[in-house]
Amino acid sequence: MKKLIVLFFLATFHVSFAQIYVTNKTNEPIWVATVTYQNSNGFKGNVSNGWYKIIPGERKNCGGKLYDGDNTFFVHAHTTGYKRIWGNDHYFAVDKVHAFRIENCDMKYTLQNPNNKSVGFSKNFVHIGFFESYDVEFIIR
Repeated sequence: MKKLIVLFFLATFHVSFAQIYVTNKTNEPIWVATVTYQNSNGFKGNVSNGWYKIIPGERKNCGGKLYDGDNTFFVHAHTTGYKRIWGNDHYFAVDKVHAFRIENCDMKYTLQNPNNKSVGFSKNFVHIGFFESYDVEFIIR
């Protein structure tokens, strides 16, 4: 009976999640932003995080964790001066220049801040299974 109780306790409190990693396979630096859905500390909604500078050949953790049930995330990347851009399906608020974390980035009122602008992101899916943790790899070529 003790074994059953311990096993149930471990199963109840294990949390599965995925982390978003981006690999730069281009020949120039890129700046990356991600959007994930968050439901923690009394906040529920989409959150954008960025800018993560990734040099050619580098792999970097780019913000937010995805938990079981939150299997959609968005990625935007661009080169210097926005000469090359990845992501154009969905639009979210980002800071024009500085590192940022914007809650409710999908709401129009976030664009009232003069430091923010809207950029395109690509929508991505991942299945997160119970008792499993993943690294989500997004490769920019």
